[in-house]
Formats: sequence, structure tokens, C-alpha cells
Amino acid sequence: MKQEPTRKLTKQELIVFLAVVAGAGVETTGRLFGWMGKVLAEHPDQRKELAADPTLIPCAIEELLRYEPPGPHVARYVTTDDVHYQEQLIPAGSALLMMLASANRDERHFDNPDRFDIHRKPGGHLTFGRGAHFCVGAPLARLEGRIALEEVLKRFPDWHIDLDNARRSRTATVRGWDSMPAKLS
Repeated sequence: MKQEPTRKLTKQELIVFLAVVAGAGVETTGRLFGWMGKVLAEHPDQRKELAADPTLIPCAIEELLRYEPPGPHVARYVTTDDVHYQEQLIPAGSALLMMLASANRDERHFDNPDRFDIHRKPGGHLTFGRGAHFCVGAPLARLEGRIALEEVLKRFPDWHIDLDNARRSRTATVRGWDSMPAKLS
């Protein structure tokens, strides 16, 4: 195996990297909370199950991440060498946009992929990426999602969303809501 040259990050590169990691984790997890509210309002029977049995919440978080990923796509560059993938040549230097949300709805991998189901066997979604580019914050995002949903369901097991007055965020990198009025029961 060819040994690649290594170098240390510059101070500026390190600052940019830390800002990206901190910002990405805060914004995407916050957007996940909004999707929890919307999706579970649209599926009140499943929300009722979660309120009655909090042990279902970790699987529900995985399904929420699959069904409505806050980061629906990721961009990458082919760095040093041409890549052959599925009989296609991708030249070095090419920019790629991977549609993670689309992969999360792939009927070849998921039964009834357009159906939200808290009982779906967890795993297989690409919301956090794969391999060398797997999200370092994935365990924290899952933990924050689980705790947030547990606490909301303890206090407010029933709600309705006013979608007519909800406002989606205008961002190019993440999907979510700037506001989502809810009526708590």
C-alpha cells in the first residue's frame, strides 16, 4: 500500500474545521427536533406508542433520521485519482453531490420506503454518511434526539402542527423549520 504524505493542519485550517464541526452539529440536530415534531404530528398513533413505551424511542430516532434527514445531501471531490464506479469513470477533480435523502428512500434497500414506521429495523440509512466520511457527531446527535423526544413526550404526549403558518428555513445545506407553531393538548 502506497504511503500518502502527511502534514499538520495550519491554525486557520483547524479553526475552520472546528467551526464546521460545531456549526454542523448544532444546526442539524436542531433541525432534527423540528422534523420530530412534524412527522410525529402526522403519525399520532406512532407518537402515542412512543409516549406509552419510551424503549421504542431509539428506533424511532433512526427512522426519523432515515425518513426526514436534516442534511439531505453531501458534496465531495474526487481528489487524486480517477475513480471507476458502477462502470462509470469519475475523473480526479470532479465534484460530486450525493443525495442521501434519496438513498434513504431506496426501495431496493427499504420495504415501503415512503412510509414512516417506528418499528422498522434500524440501520442502513445514509444520513450520517459512510466510511471515512461518517459523521463524528452521530452518537451525540442520536443521544440528543433520544433525550429531546423522551422529555417532550413526558410533558406533551399530544400535539398538532399548524403547517399553514410554519416556515421552512432558507438554507442550501440543511432542511428544517424556522418556525412551526404547535397546539399542545
